[in-house]
Amino acid sequence: MHNLIIAFGEVYQNKINPASLEILTPLWEISRALQKGLSLLILTDNFSKLDEDIDLKKALCDEILVVENRELAEFKDDLYSKVISSVITHLNPYGVFFPATLQGMALAPRVAGELGVGLCAHVNALELEDDKLIMIRPTYGDNIMAKLFSKSFPIMATLSLGAFSIREKGEKPIIKKFDLPEDFDWSSKIRVKKLKATKKEMNRLSVAKVVVAGGLGLKSRENFQKLFDLAEALGGEVGATRPVCHAGWVEEDRMIGVSGVSVKPKLYLGFGISGAIQHTVGMENSEFIIAINTDEGAPLIKMAHISLIGDAEKILDYLLKRLK
Repeated sequence: MHNLIIAFGEVYQNKINPASLEILTPLWEISRALQKGLSLLILTDNFSKLDEDIDLKKALCDEILVVENRELAEFKDDLYSKVISSVITHLNPYGVFFPATLQGMALAPRVAGELGVGLCAHVNALELEDDKLIMIRPTYGDNIMAKLFSKSFPIMATLSLGAFSIREKGEKPIIKKFDLPEDFDWSSKIRVKKLKATKKEMNRLSVAKVVVAGGLGLKSRENFQKLFDLAEALGGEVGATRPVCHAGWVEEDRMIGVSGVSVKPKLYLGFGISGAIQHTVGMENSEFIIAINTDEGAPLIKMAHISLIGDAEKILDYLLKRLK
């Protein structure tokens, strides 16, 4: 009864999405403590395309559970959620967890609704209290961290991106094919007429070794865009605070903090960022922090290894000039 934990393995361009490997890290610890198996569930039209994925061979789980059907070639919310719900119904797991990616956030509420169970979104940490799974997530405008538990089974949650580091397993997980009932309805209301590759590349913010981040202290969208030149020169990625994203200066997938991505770079540079806790909890594990701000009393200035008191815009321009 409830002897299995399932993690959704999102596939992108015939490779496992790193976000799915991230969530295996806390789930592995929980599964060992509760003495339950951990499965990575993959939906695909052809598993042989994925079988050579090196990251998949090192996935931190007991088994890779594969549902294979030609109808799974394209991502269709309704069909994918129907398949996952069927797997859950047959296996009766203790918990089912999704990375907080676009696919994960589309599927998790559909599956929870179909099964009539609760769902906890954007979980940053997992704990056990008397063998009860506690899920920790931001709430009240990210001002407090709430501890929640589920009264329904399976426990379901989406886990925040970048909140956990990827760990590898010494041996390859067991590959197990899962066959749905012969009368399973593979139909979908979604029809994919054409696939067009996006010009925008997925950012690697959560795993970047160098992160260049900006806040409202940069004064304008034009100044913020200069961070991309600096990131390119340093071989890093650009991050932002929530107010910057809400102002439309940059896409929200670059938001660092409890509502966005957690980062653990070797070097973090913060330009014009005061350092509200909503942001700092997402970057406090950086190895070396440099902060630039006019306010010497700003929280990020106080927690930085090196602080520069001055105009973030001018210092950014000067740094770019020197690098060029």
